Order: sequence, then structure tokens, then C-alpha cells
Amino acid sequence: AEGEVVGFENHGGRTYLGPRARPFGTVERGYGNNGDDRTESARYKNAIGTYLHGSLLPKNPILADELLLAALRRRYGPGATLPPIDDTTERAAHEAAVAVTRDRSRKPGHDS
Repeated sequence: AEGEVVGFENHGGRTYLGPRARPFGTVERGYGNNGDDRTESARYKNAIGTYLHGSLLPKNPILADELLLAALRRRYGPGATLPPIDDTTERAAHEAAVAVTRDRSRKPGHDS
């Protein structure tokens, strides 16, 4: 997906991707998959594997649309489209979650 994906993770493991997977993204704050390469999650074809917790799709409407469109195109062919909808509320929720995350990460005791 284009743009920022907001969420949080809390795990102590280290994840290194195999040769066929690619990172879903990079982290701005925190440690990501393994604390070494700043990558986050894994993507293989249309599947995303992530340690992100919480309401991932409602807080990230662009990602939700991308996954829905991939499923539609798999089923109905490359010409399948999503009808436009007013997602003002969903995008506002995303921006609010991004703002909260940025604000919290600037406070002492949080990753930077």
C-alpha cells in the first residue's frame, strides 16, 4: 500500500525474511522485524504477514482497499475496480492514529 500504515507491535522475537518474501514496509519508530534492518512485516504476492496488533484495516483504509481490490482482481480479472466511496471518516481515523503514535513516541521512555 502507498503511504503510512499505523499500528503497534509488542514482541521480543526477531524475524528475518526468506528469499521470496519482501518487507511490507519500514518502521519510523521502534525496531521492526528484527532490530537490524528497519523492515516491518512481510509480503508475498497478495499476502501480508505482520505482528501489528489492533484494528489494522479500519485504521488503514488505503491498505484495506488494496487488499479488497487484489481479491476482486483475482476473482474477476485485472479490470475489476472498487466503486468510489466517501471514506472521509476512515481517513480521519487513520490520520488521528498517526498523530497519536507520533505524539506518544516523542515522550520520554518511548522508542525514537
